[in-house]
Amino acid sequence: MYQIMKRFAIYIFSLFVTTSIFNTNAISLTGSGSPLKYISSCELDFNNDDEPDMALLVETLRSRELIVLMKTDKGYDAYVLSKGASNRHLSCHFGKFIKETSAGKGKKEEKTHKTPGTYIKLAHPEGPSAAYFWNGSGFTEVWTSD
Repeated sequence: MYQIMKRFAIYIFSLFVTTSIFNTNAISLTGSGSPLKYISSCELDFNNDDEPDMALLVETLRSRELIVLMKTDKGYDAYVLSKGASNRHLSCHFGKFIKETSAGKGKKEEKTHKTPGTYIKLAHPEGPSAAYFWNGSGFTEVWTSD
């Protein structure tokens, strides 16, 4: 009986040691490890390569951020288009042109920008809005209202 209890004790101890070594917690270096707050998203082909890309508006520890994931052969490339866009709403649009606002400091005339057929818009209710479109190597920001 003593041998059985001794073997059982060794077995329990080895299980404890094994689970202690391999059971580690993930730790966030910048925060508490809490999930991001999801605000909104949309999926559309932003660079006209016939692959669906994603725009995500999330609340992080730093601020509200607009992050775009562009589909590639190996996965996704990430672009942070806006930080601190509190209380703005995300939408994705079809359209070949975006008209830049003439309002604002130093603006004199409206300019029209050609898009690849789609663009992203961040709009503040009753306030400023900006559009983002793929220019071939990155995103261009265009203020559409002030």
